[in-house]
Amino acid sequence: MIKDLAFKEQEQYLATLRDLVNIESPSNDKAANDKMAEFLKDLLLNDGWSVELIEQAEVGNQVVAKIGSGKPATLLLTHFDTVWPIATLETMPIIEKDGKVYGPGIMDMKAGITTAIHALRIIKRESLKLKGSVTLLLSSDEEISSHYSKDLIIDLAKKHDTVLVLEPSRYDGAVKVGRKGGGGFKVVFKGISAHAGNNPKDGASAIKEMAHFLLFAETLWNYDIGTTVTVNMVKGGFANNVIPEYAEAHVDMRILQMGEERRIEDAIRAYKPKDERVEIEVHGGLNRPPLEFNDKNKALYAEFENNAKKLGIEISSAIVGGGSDGNFSSAIGIPTLDGLGCVGVGPHAKHEHIIIDGTMERLALLIAFLTEG
Repeated sequence: MIKDLAFKEQEQYLATLRDLVNIESPSNDKAANDKMAEFLKDLLLNDGWSVELIEQAEVGNQVVAKIGSGKPATLLLTHFDTVWPIATLETMPIIEKDGKVYGPGIMDMKAGITTAIHALRIIKRESLKLKGSVTLLLSSDEEISSHYSKDLIIDLAKKHDTVLVLEPSRYDGAVKVGRKGGGGFKVVFKGISAHAGNNPKDGASAIKEMAHFLLFAETLWNYDIGTTVTVNMVKGGFANNVIPEYAEAHVDMRILQMGEERRIEDAIRAYKPKDERVEIEVHGGLNRPPLEFNDKNKALYAEFENNAKKLGIEISSAIVGGGSDGNFSSAIGIPTLDGLGCVGVGPHAKHEHIIIDGTMERLALLIAFLTEG
């Protein structure tokens, strides 16, 4: 029954999804994100949610909506900011073909928002009984590391029994039961400038020192346990005939196990320059802890697996390299499951799209989890 209800919702679902995608909302455009927040606030109020608009000075305003009451309390995590700049729709329009729908931000993650909206619409319309209260967080800065929403996410998670992250599935439809934690470092090298022809020995090359450091940083990998350390951006110097006195390297760190972030940071901060005349400064550290597939999260996945079997839906699980806001809730001990918003391919890519049938199945799974049956 629930699966049938979800598939019958397809036309209305896609109409809402198109509305959301048509409101472009790049992370760094506050006005655009505020427009989206207002649209979502009004839509949710009209659907019977109680809604709070949380104003932000630096990024788009955030929305917290609540419906139902009692325990168990479920928090649905979503974000409406995207990586796509304004006017992307002119060259990357919404297109539906071959059971897929393409568009900027459609799978990451405006489909997840749409899944939450229509799950509760179906529950209300069909008089299905919620197990407990549902809170929906719609944040505006996930794509730029959630610096402004992190505290709100953690505070809300502490008040709930379960967190469901409505990010897209893996490319093959797998539910995300684990995510790497991530962070980064900006490493600054300060040397001594000198004329490259007349007196090069008087100089201390920041770039040369950075080159030594780059090779060192790559030795910090431990791929067997999912740890990667990569230098992805560098710059330095200002003229071809000058020994460079300044350089900087930006280091990306990904971990699956807590403790690795300390090993890496300690090693980077303890690095000694080959040329003692070069000074080194290290900034940064861990931003998101890993979402580990711990016992609580395994139990939550087992519940989804059981519901899927009852609905005749096949699901699988995966651990992925990117992080999400679910990393924060899992790290404080709240059972968390990710990749539940839609099935799709190509996040942050021009071929970004959802697969309609798989996404309708995700809608059914969310309804089944939230209701008594």
